[in-house]
Amino acid sequence: MFSLASVLASEARAADKTAGPAETAKAHYKQGRMHYQLGEYREALKEFKEAYRLKQDPSFLYNIAQCHRQLREYSEAIKLYGNYLREAPDADNRDEVERQIRDLKAAAEKQRQEQASAPPVAPTPPPEPIRPLAPAPAAASTSAAPVPTAAPAGTAASAFPAPNPDASRDAQLEVIADPPEANILVNRISVARRGPAKLRLPPGLYSVALEREGFRGAEGAVTLVAGDHTKLVGTLTETKTHGWRTLGFGLLVLAAASEVGGIYSHVQANNNRAGSADFNTYASWEKWTQGVAIGAAVLAAAGFVVDWAVNRDKADPGPPNPLLQAPTETQ
Repeated sequence: MFSLASVLASEARAADKTAGPAETAKAHYKQGRMHYQLGEYREALKEFKEAYRLKQDPSFLYNIAQCHRQLREYSEAIKLYGNYLREAPDADNRDEVERQIRDLKAAAEKQRQEQASAPPVAPTPPPEPIRPLAPAPAAASTSAAPVPTAAPAGTAASAFPAPNPDASRDAQLEVIADPPEANILVNRISVARRGPAKLRLPPGLYSVALEREGFRGAEGAVTLVAGDHTKLVGTLTETKTHGWRTLGFGLLVLAAASEVGGIYSHVQANNNRAGSADFNTYASWEKWTQGVAIGAAVLAAAGFVVDWAVNRDKADPGPPNPLLQAPTETQ
């Protein structure tokens, strides 16, 4: 049976032969991300390095640094974070990366001190002589193996890996929406609809999005590290609605049509119907259509003013706002 990793590896090799460098780099990135989410950081490191060799995208350097950090290779992580900041000096997560570098320098120093003070490794004792295995105990019963019990009806599979019993190996993620009446999704799964979401998750990469009807949402990605408490804040911006402007355009069309009718009635009354019994009728139509045209134009202008007043503090529809990482208290 072929595993998912072997299938992706074969796809990457096929891409190396048929696709250009950019497509091949993307294939290596996808495979590295899959390994990272599975906690296979050494394999993910290899794929991210291959992606960077093909396409010098600074984000690949950040991913490589993240792998070294997970592998407790602090010196390499510090160097790669530094390379990332040099390649992307205006990166949105610059403050977070600089904080990680400071934390890693402290961790590297602590690791060096622990290694220096560690007692020498005792020599490996010689192997014990091989002894025959004890016979297997007799079976207590010859009945068939029990059939696994099915899950209760309506029980859905968990959207995320189950938290480890050892809480120190998990990460805490807190997501806050402003305003709070928003649908919060993690890996496209809704986790809260009002108020903040507080989750305990295994380390890895997660996508986070905030959605609300009539608002420009927020989205981003976050890498959770074991033992960390990460807080993300997303601002939702109310989008403009142009119902009043649409009404204004409709009234302008009415004003234009009425003005055309008034001109037609004027021409008929003064040129074609002068001295006839229909003169007064066309003259009356001219007054009415002119009045409708003026009234519609005034109302159209009012509609445009109201539309401006209603939407002056709102944003145009557009791409989601970025999620920002807020400082958290030291655990």
